[in-house]
Amino acid sequence: MSDIFDGHICAGIPRRDNFSFASATTYGSGGVAKAAFFPRSEEEAAFIYRAMRAGGEKFCVLGRGSNVLAQDGIYNGYVISTSQLKSPVRIVDSDGERVVLEVSCGLNVGELISFCKREGLTGLEYLAGIPASVGGLLFMNGGADGKYIGGNVCSVKLLSDNLEIFSNKDCNFTYKHSTMRDMDCMIVSAKLAVRRSDRHTVSENVVNRLAARRQLPAGRSCGCVFENYCGVSAGKIIENAGLKGARVGCAYVSPKHANFIINRGRRSSDVFTLICRVKDEVYKKFGVTLKEEVCYIGDFE
Repeated sequence: MSDIFDGHICAGIPRRDNFSFASATTYGSGGVAKAAFFPRSEEEAAFIYRAMRAGGEKFCVLGRGSNVLAQDGIYNGYVISTSQLKSPVRIVDSDGERVVLEVSCGLNVGELISFCKREGLTGLEYLAGIPASVGGLLFMNGGADGKYIGGNVCSVKLLSDNLEIFSNKDCNFTYKHSTMRDMDCMIVSAKLAVRRSDRHTVSENVVNRLAARRQLPAGRSCGCVFENYCGVSAGKIIENAGLKGARVGCAYVSPKHANFIINRGRRSSDVFTLICRVKDEVYKKFGVTLKEEVCYIGDFE
């Protein structure tokens, strides 16, 4: 192992050798990384991130693993987990009804929604039930019901060559995309705009959103695999191609929602092969090239 990761230099930063992706992703599949580091502060995150880059190491940043597919076998690199980067949500600005929250990247959506319910703050209820970290949502401009987190962002703090603050405009949020997705960077925190309301209204909105999410397919998945195509539901396109129920190994296209691929096994290769099959058959039938939402970790062929 590289000297920059010996026990003395990284002393104090929690670490897990032979890190299993299967235990850290919603697909429940994937192989093993050399090690994972779990920074607990912005300073620890900056240290390990810069050490990785300076050493030319292969690594990935991982939140809750809800929109990723990790390779099988040995991932010859490291993981920086954001799971411990979850300082309490803070109200950093308030002007009339408008309130600005500072939120750490490792905070999960459920914790953020709970804070908003307690404080009677509205504007983020559409995120309720999404099994993601705030950092993951920012990275891909995640959301639901036609609303995306980019619409709430005031600024994003991230690590790249330096510690930088990106404005909403700098982030260039578009459908399922942000500038951060095109960069070598690690999101640290963000400031999000919400509005004052009351606890009852916010709680009711959350209950309604959670009820809607319960209609989604059960089982291990990454949520929607593909982006919609020119405003047309990718799930509908896949269904029209006759691919509901299509199967490769232990992975299959959900009969309930064709944009969900469920994995009953432990092999990412089954999921990936099925993704490729769906793309190929949709293209052959409709001339449409579907684009994946899911992010790949490691090597897939």
